[in-house]
Amino acid sequence: MRFPTDLHLRDLAGRIHWPHATRDATPITHRHSSDEDAEVAKATLYVSTVTLVVLLVVLAAIAFGQEAMHWLGVH
Repeated sequence: MRFPTDLHLRDLAGRIHWPHATRDATPITHRHSSDEDAEVAKATLYVSTVTLVVLLVVLAAIAFGQEAMHWLGVH
């Protein structure tokens, strides 16, 4: 996913706004297509999956550390 270098924060916030607001509720004039919505959904799913895997690895490492301390007789 490539971001244009001249993209301003307000434009970026308007592009990733979810869910869609009505036209009267927001001053954003640019509406994105369903392809762009699908790309945002895929990116969100990817980030969520990576976060879940990292969390599971950290929890497994903590559990293994506790077992290792038990095996070594550390109280």
